[in-house]
Amino acid sequence: MKITYYGTAAGEGWPGVFCQCEVCEQARRLGGKNIRTRSQALINEDLLLDLPPDNQLHSLYYGLDLSKVNALLFTHSHSDHCYPEDLEFLREPYSHTRSGQMLVAGNEAVAEKVEKACGGLGNEEMRFSYNILRENIPVKVLDYTIVPLKAVHTRTERCLFYHISQRGKNILYAHDTGCFTEENIRCLAEQPGKLHLVSMDCTSQQHRDGNYHMGLLDNVEQKERLLDAGLADENTVWVVNHFSHNGGWLYDKIAYEAGKYGFLASYDGMTIEF
Repeated sequence: MKITYYGTAAGEGWPGVFCQCEVCEQARRLGGKNIRTRSQALINEDLLLDLPPDNQLHSLYYGLDLSKVNALLFTHSHSDHCYPEDLEFLREPYSHTRSGQMLVAGNEAVAEKVEKACGGLGNEEMRFSYNILRENIPVKVLDYTIVPLKAVHTRTERCLFYHISQRGKNILYAHDTGCFTEENIRCLAEQPGKLHLVSMDCTSQQHRDGNYHMGLLDNVEQKERLLDAGLADENTVWVVNHFSHNGGWLYDKIAYEAGKYGFLASYDGMTIEF
């Protein structure tokens, strides 16, 4: 199983679109792993997580091959995760080579944005179909088993994060969310097998949050909870992701601080196979 991180920033990107603070200016000067686009990841070659406004950029600069993507999961409707206008380009005359329908899934708020952007929730001509997901209810998507979990994020919609399984391998992709609820832990305990990779929101970095996003110390506490519950073990890969410039740490500092606690720090274009 493989995960590729194409976008690892919070909503404003890093450097921030309109920001010239010290950490954004440093990122501009240093470049490399300090340049972060909006949130997106890919499982193997065919399951896409979120569709940000940087979607085409990821295909141009990081090799995201959208022709192989057959399913798309949205976490929530915030603009850095949900730019449904690009779904319009699945069909003729914008795409001449796409065959079959892409399965698109998420919550009701995303459905509203998709319907407004595309004039509907998909059909054969539009080359996608939209499905509403319910928290804690497993669904089959391609050859994956997907369990949506309710995120601690904005209270104006049912934000989701995902437990993703394929052939005995399990990923927990936990963005955008604060600290896990007891309901989250109970639901995860019902899933077979250990977590092989856990990717956690670290928007706040050196600052705690827990009620909307997470910081590194929040991540450490959630790691301990998963270990104590027997849901992960010494073989689990731990990753922090989704960083805001307001957290104040550039890549090297994030990697150093996260490494103290056994976490990898994601960057745009990073791939992990396990």
